[in-house]
Amino acid sequence: MIIHFVFDLLALASSVLMSLWFRRKVGLPRPAGITQAAQHHYYLLALLLGLVVGSTLFGTLNLHLSGHAGTAKSLLGGVFGAIVAAEVFKYFAGIRQSTGLTFVPGLIMLIAVGRVGCFLAGLPDFTYGTETSLPWGVNFGDGLQRHPVQLYESFTMLAFLVVLLVNYPRQPAFWQRQGFYVFVLVYAGQRFIWEFLKPYPPILAGLNLFHWICLALLVYALFMLNRSQHHVE
Repeated sequence: MIIHFVFDLLALASSVLMSLWFRRKVGLPRPAGITQAAQHHYYLLALLLGLVVGSTLFGTLNLHLSGHAGTAKSLLGGVFGAIVAAEVFKYFAGIRQSTGLTFVPGLIMLIAVGRVGCFLAGLPDFTYGTETSLPWGVNFGDGLQRHPVQLYESFTMLAFLVVLLVNYPRQPAFWQRQGFYVFVLVYAGQRFIWEFLKPYPPILAGLNLFHWICLALLVYALFMLNRSQHHVE
């Protein structure tokens, strides 16, 4: 799928450019709490490892649970894996504050642009929505009007990016302390909703694999928001 590959490259490029621009704009050359260059490099390596492993593991697992062979990637799984890797790294490095805000704008662009690629890739990408009678339903070639769930996710995350960029100058301390956890809350919350509009099989209590990953991320975000709030008080 050439078009998907092209948009993967566009998503990566836009993510890097947005991250660089945001870091310069807010004066955060490296994540909060990371004081040494070598530590920063190891931190980024841990994030990359978590992202790749989580993306491949959960993407492929969902594909097999759906009755398809092969391998697949999942950005949701990648975010989950990167968070696990980051928290493990921070624990052993003795870092107790949030380190994720600098990655949020770049992650949003990665998600938003990447989802457009998923949308344009159509049925072979296996990220399409269920059938709908709504006027904006899209026919991906099988004669059915389907929810463009990929675009739902893109628009939602871009809206959150606007909120972040507009509000950050007014509340920089809040965003630096809790911004990453707010991002996880929004990302996992909207993704949990869109999963009801996808044809993935349920694995437990009527929820699919990605539902459960979203729930784990929501619990994580709420716990960390509560903990960071108490530390401030």
